[in-house]
This record gives sequence, C-alpha cells and structure tokens, in this order.
Amino acid sequence: MRDIPTDLLRAFVTVVDADGFTRASEALGLTQPAVSLQIRRLQEALGTTLLERKKGTLIITESGKTCLRYARRILADHDKMLQRLTPHRSGGRLRIGFPSDFADYYLPGPLLALEDGSVEAGHFEVVTDLSIGLLRALRDGQLDIALALSTGPLPDHAVALWTEPVMWVRAPTRHISKEHRVPIVAYPEGCLYRGAMLENLENNNYEGDVIYTASSLAGVVAAVRADIGVSAMARRTTPPDLQEAMEMPQLPNVTAGVYLGARSNGRRTSQIAARLAETLRLFPI
Repeated sequence: MRDIPTDLLRAFVTVVDADGFTRASEALGLTQPAVSLQIRRLQEALGTTLLERKKGTLIITESGKTCLRYARRILADHDKMLQRLTPHRSGGRLRIGFPSDFADYYLPGPLLALEDGSVEAGHFEVVTDLSIGLLRALRDGQLDIALALSTGPLPDHAVALWTEPVMWVRAPTRHISKEHRVPIVAYPEGCLYRGAMLENLENNNYEGDVIYTASSLAGVVAAVRADIGVSAMARRTTPPDLQEAMEMPQLPNVTAGVYLGARSNGRRTSQIAARLAETLRLFPI
C-alpha cells in the first residue's frame, strides 16, 4: 500500500482553489517549479493525470475531481487531528476578521465549527470591516486571521485562496437600460464591489451614481429589495428573492483568501486558519 504525503495533497488542493500555479505558489510559500514538482509527484504516485492545460487554461480531469474530494477530507481530518492533539497554550484570544457581507451571511456558523477542538469557546473575538480595513489590520498586527477579498495583487501570508463569483443584483421589478442612469446601492468608499461597479459601468458606456450607501449586507439587501437601486454581491451571499441583472455587463470575480496577520506565529494559529478556510469553502450556500 502506497502512502500519499499530505504536502502533495495540499499543493494540489491549493492549485485548484487558486486557479493556477502562480497564486498557489504564493499561498504555499514555494516557487512555481516546486509546486509543479509536487503535482507531478502526486500524479506519478496515483498513476493518473489530475490536471491538464488546454489553450492556456488549467483543466481538472475526472480523476482530478475524485482526488480533490478525497484530498479535502483527508486534509480536514489531518488538520483536525493536529488541532486536537498538539499541545498549545489556552487562554489567548484570537482576533478573526470577516468582510461585512460574509459576516452578516455566515456567522456564527464557521466559528461554531471551530469549537469542535480548534478553539475553546469564547477564545476568539470577531472584527468586521471592509476587506481593505481587514488587510490593513493584518499588516499592523491587530488581527491574527482574516478572510479578505481582493481584485489586485494578492496580499502576503495567504493560507488558502479561492474564487468568489460576483454579480449585479436587482429587485424583480427593476429594469436597467443604457438610456437611463443606473442607481447604485453600495458599501462605503473603499469597498471592492463599489469600485468594481463604477468601473464596470464606465467601461461599458453606462452612466450611474451611488445614491444609497449602507454599511452592512442587511442594509444593502433592504435597499435593493425596496428597488432603490441595483448592487453587486457575491453570488453565494445573494438572497433568493433578489434577481441577477442579466442585462448588465458581467462583473469580474474576486479572490477570497484566509490570511495570517504579519505578527501571527505558532502552529496553532496556522492550523486554525487552515481549518477556517476549509470550513468557509465547504460551508452550505
């Protein structure tokens, strides 16, 4: 019976989640050739092809999809075992940051999942903010772990990366056309979605204005439901009663990542970050 090293499985999962070797190498802290070698070793150990490149696009094979399902389970169990059995100091609070929309939609589910042995109950403090604020807090050492969204160069210290589709949403009664200015409901200045919406309109010859600003997902949803305007949301945080504005030009996806703070150290914090990332990726939509 052959054994598959977990570092090979983790490299494979990271390449798939990061949509390529470049971002995966950044997340893993390895060079691209090193990550490629790990994928090659995994394929040789399994005797099958997991990834193929077609017209410059990385494609996961059927064998790769099967491997991915098992790899996620194995890594989740592996990390959980380490979290439960590795001695660590208790009593220290972990400060964990979430973007406002994800916090409104998901919490406390992912954090409750951590209480199965990763973190003792009451030993974490949750901070919600725009991603730009969370990343700044990570750099300043004010957060230990954060989920943050990005559209540009990826920040340092990524534990895991994945793609979050973003879409225009509107009330069912709203009709949008280039003949009329597009009323926008948005988070405050600095929000990725806000900038993406304005840039998207300008690039596609639409005229529009931010006419309503809300600081929470609930506020944005309420304004869109009331047909005050349209907005952008991550596909999996969009309530079912709002409709995708298919007539609008497609918005670019964002990269979601779980990151460690610049001053975070220790195996325990890294393991909790990995566990949180796994929970968020698999959390029911």
